Amino acid sequence: MDRSGVYIVSHKPLDDDSTKSGSGGGGGGGVDNPAFQHDGSASYKDPGGLMLNLNSPYNEQPYRGMGKEDLLRHSSRPLWRRMRFVCISIVLLGWLALIITVVALVLLYPRCRSAGKQDWWQKEVVYRVYVPSFQDSGSDGWGDIKGLTSRLDYLKKIGVGIVSISPIYQTTPGSNNDYDIVDHKAIDPLFGNDDDFANLINETHSRGMYLIVDFVPGLTSKEHPWFKESSNASSKLKKYYVWEDGIGGGPPNNWLQISGGSAWTNLIERGQYYLHQHHPDLPDLNLRSMEVKEELKSILQHWLSKGVDGFYIRESGYLFEDYDLRDEPLASPPVSDNSSYDSLNHTYTYGLPEVHDMLARWRFFLDEYGTETGTYKLLFADIKGDTESVMRHYGYFNRDGVDFPLNTFCLDVKSSDNGTEISKLVRGWWKNIPIGRWANWMAGYDNSKRILNRLDVNMTRAFLMLTMLLPGTPFYYYGDEIGMVDSTKNFGSGMWIRNQSMRSPMQWDNTTYAGFINETLCSGTCSPWSSINSDKSTVSVMFQNAAYDSTLQLFKNLTAFRMKPSILHGDYFLILHDDHVFSFVREFDGNDGYLVVLNFGDTEATRDYTGVHGTVPGSAKVELATEDGFGGSASCSNLKVGPKQGVVLSWEYVAKEL
Repeated sequence: MDRSGVYIVSHKPLDDDSTKSGSGGGGGGGVDNPAFQHDGSASYKDPGGLMLNLNSPYNEQPYRGMGKEDLLRHSSRPLWRRMRFVCISIVLLGWLALIITVVALVLLYPRCRSAGKQDWWQKEVVYRVYVPSFQDSGSDGWGDIKGLTSRLDYLKKIGVGIVSISPIYQTTPGSNNDYDIVDHKAIDPLFGNDDDFANLINETHSRGMYLIVDFVPGLTSKEHPWFKESSNASSKLKKYYVWEDGIGGGPPNNWLQISGGSAWTNLIERGQYYLHQHHPDLPDLNLRSMEVKEELKSILQHWLSKGVDGFYIRESGYLFEDYDLRDEPLASPPVSDNSSYDSLNHTYTYGLPEVHDMLARWRFFLDEYGTETGTYKLLFADIKGDTESVMRHYGYFNRDGVDFPLNTFCLDVKSSDNGTEISKLVRGWWKNIPIGRWANWMAGYDNSKRILNRLDVNMTRAFLMLTMLLPGTPFYYYGDEIGMVDSTKNFGSGMWIRNQSMRSPMQWDNTTYAGFINETLCSGTCSPWSSINSDKSTVSVMFQNAAYDSTLQLFKNLTAFRMKPSILHGDYFLILHDDHVFSFVREFDGNDGYLVVLNFGDTEATRDYTGVHGTVPGSAKVELATEDGFGGSASCSNLKVGPKQGVVLSWEYVAKEL
């Protein structure tokens, strides 16, 4: 057993009495004789008379081999306590400093950004379908809802995410006008029924796609029950339309309709004139009436309850007119034909401030509905005018408007436009767009000449690359992806009739009816509602699916490439742009960077990009090109791009330190 403590040892060996001990001063015959006192002290007197006094039973100084009691006693002294406190404080302060340093580095050191929040309509490609011309599911020659549903897989395959459809509402029987609506809540039998529409919604959503329907709030058919009842001046619907007394036996003012001639027609049974800015058969609703506003809200509610994902507001600029019905000033310079719509400056009939207030109210209504259902509803609109007028559709006096007004300026691009003109188009939009708003880029829609009729084939491919890779939502018209052109048949001059040259049936294959009609159902006796183009042998989905360098293949490649993080979320830098070249960079931290170079000139262009933007390397990988000939990589210091061609180069992008 180990022992510790103080031992008193004699040099003399113990005798037989070594086991004896005394408590007094004598005895013992040569035995070591320690004496322990009651206070714990000890004394020892050897035979020679030397007395050793131990004033304390313990040694006051630490020593090797101390027992537990001594160790605890010494360690509890003030000196050691202070030393322990200092050491522990140093360790804790060191750990605290380390934690602070790590947190500071995490917070302050440059790092990859997270992608900004984007709604579904900012990520997807919009595909505009003119329903009568897309796909006939039967044999009556009219495209319909079932036909559209049968082609959803095709749209998904080519990268479409949003399907915007033309009006499918019930019109006057035999009418040839999409706006000749007699019931905004009913589907015209030409296109199907409620069950067909419900199936279309379900099938669209099951593919992760979205459906947008047209909203026509400014006018109705003359045969609409509202107008028939409003024709009676004593009816409760008497203010549903714009009625006014004539002046001097003529109309109330000099306003003109779009197709020419007076915008007023005298209705004898009411004894007043009604306003029609489009056509006498299409009277204008009076949106200053609270009852009409409630009716329009009810229409929105009806289609929202069916599951639509948003609305395209048609003819939004015509929703209001001057309250005092003042004459409009003559156009400057003057137009010789005084009955022509262009002969007046339409200050009092188009784009009034009340329009933007109405858009804000509808935006608020859709937001309320979206909050209740947990879904965001898209709202966009068409508008004519200068850039400033269009931008007001985003919001007026800090009130939200539509998610975007359609960028119809894109539809003015011509094959003769060069890099400078394209630069003006793009920069003009970015310069005027309000902060926090979203751009859009159009290739076509159902009231404009097709892109192939405005641009040549090569420029069309370059323009598709431009609209797909710029920040914003691209907007295309059915058939743009295969390079369809306008019909050569002359349909007349009425711009409001259905049968327009840009609305010929979709060309799915090279059969008699281009796959638009199911020929097995009609045995060759079918008659499409509109003539089919003769170029279906090469301009068709079937042909271009098999051609690796077709416009369709380029379209599919672009829709897939658009989902790259740097394209979808990245920064946009406009770099070299001149009479030939329009080029820009898209970058996002932690992802590849992309240089997009488009030559809109008529000759080859060679440019050096290495010193233009800091991250562009000396050479880069070729990701996409509108034409063959670039190979797997290209020099960024001596990049050659042919006329009306485009190329996308990529490199590993490393974010710079701040």
